[in-house]
Amino acid sequence: MYQEELKRVEKRIKNLVRKKKLAEKKVYLFGVSENTRQMIRILRKYQIEPAGVMDNDKAKQGSFCSHIKVLAPGQMELSENLAVLIYSAFWLEMESQLKSMQIRKEDVYLINQKRKSVARHVWSAEKGKWLYHRLIQKYGHVPVFLCPYTGTGDIYLIGTFWKQYIKKIQIEDYIFVVVNGACKKTAMLFDIKNIEVLSRERDSYDLLSYYTLCPELVNLKILNDSWPQIHTNPIEWFRGYKSLDFTEMFRRFVFDFPEKSRPEHPVLKDVDRELEQLFKEKGLEPGNTVVLAPYSNTLADLPDEFWKRLAGKLKKAGFTVFTNSSGSHEPPIKETKAVFFSLDIAPQFVEKAGFFIGVRSGLCDIISNAKAKKIILYDAQNRFFNGSAFEYFSLKKMGLCSDLLEIQFLNSHFMDYIEQIYNYIIERETEKSWKK
Repeated sequence: MYQEELKRVEKRIKNLVRKKKLAEKKVYLFGVSENTRQMIRILRKYQIEPAGVMDNDKAKQGSFCSHIKVLAPGQMELSENLAVLIYSAFWLEMESQLKSMQIRKEDVYLINQKRKSVARHVWSAEKGKWLYHRLIQKYGHVPVFLCPYTGTGDIYLIGTFWKQYIKKIQIEDYIFVVVNGACKKTAMLFDIKNIEVLSRERDSYDLLSYYTLCPELVNLKILNDSWPQIHTNPIEWFRGYKSLDFTEMFRRFVFDFPEKSRPEHPVLKDVDRELEQLFKEKGLEPGNTVVLAPYSNTLADLPDEFWKRLAGKLKKAGFTVFTNSSGSHEPPIKETKAVFFSLDIAPQFVEKAGFFIGVRSGLCDIISNAKAKKIILYDAQNRFFNGSAFEYFSLKKMGLCSDLLEIQFLNSHFMDYIEQIYNYIIERETEKSWKK
């Protein structure tokens, strides 16, 4: 969801709260998506904890979306005090399904994007033209590379191929355009130059509109595995097909590299002084701190109870345990404190901490090269196009990391994995002590 759209959605939810439409009601959301996760964050800002998230996809049922269990629509607890929020391109079908379940229309709230007319698309292209020429005026007539997404994992993967790519196409000057500060900090790990952050995420759509209507006037390349085919996006449907994982999709369809090309991690900068101060302020113990990363914007996560029990067990074993948190929408796991570290020092931070346990997210790509004990969790039932999330995003399979433990969890047995994680960490600590 673009920032501009996110503000509109938050305003819509704020109005529902102000008019007491959600007061003392069981609030459900229909459809698991990144948009739903963002809506949950907004609801929590107003102290509204959803009763559940519904989805018709059986593979998603039983999993967790922002730590809320995903239910089949038929599992929703029907009552007079009910409110269902929908943000989906399939809102018409969802609305019809809810109607067939005897849910009143006044209890269903559509939080959808506005449809655009042809005139609005042309106007968007005009704004894209202005943005493009502003970049050219600043840097000259050099290639513009656009990353039209908020995923830091995508930016990191681009960075691992960037030096090889610049050498291949034989250029020195360019403009590297990203949509937010987190993407910029990720790109900075690789010393990518001339990084421009768009003032609005929606600006990337305007640049794409201009590129689509006037490709011969724009020296622009879109660094994504499907955006070049804007009208139909056929390449994205190859994701996961015959072992085409995250790395392979970018290697083949973004950079057109031969199979022998492999991702290369950045050389980590010396930030010891900055880390020393941060560890001292937060009371972190170098080499004995476990960083929990329980939040993901894209893939399925685990419930709070799992993280709470895991944290408790690790603390009893003598570890310092903190939750990676970027704000109030990512509260620390109970019995742990929040810690925030900038993405451009994330690998060094995790390396100094010693341990990292997280659900698969873009942060996992960024810290994949850290010399630390890393455990990454994947929902075994989470599908991504033609493969599972694990098959597509496995750090080992992607060639980003080999010294880690990757676990595919089943939501029906998620508590069983605590012992496996604990034993892995204790075994590594025992090995370290023995070597000393």
